[in-house]
Amino acid sequence: MDMAANDTKGWSELLDVALFEADRVALRRGIRHATEAIQRRMEELLKDKTAGSIPERIALRNALSTLADLQKIAYARKPSGSVRRESGQVLGS
Repeated sequence: MDMAANDTKGWSELLDVALFEADRVALRRGIRHATEAIQRRMEELLKDKTAGSIPERIALRNALSTLADLQKIAYARKPSGSVRRESGQVLGS
């Protein structure tokens, strides 16, 4: 995802992508991209104390915490080649 490379204000979009990703490999990549973007934005805010707002700083900390929790869940799940619906139908490969 090229947007992750330089865009520090796009961190919330990257967070959303990671939060709603079902594929484990893409999820881990999304978590990494979002975490990197959030950390870059936090570094920007540390360098310029007048940039950003208190709510943004709180949102950044909360987002990092959420991503850390999501990462724990993603790595704790047992590998599975398919996802089952309640009806028992197999989705995916």
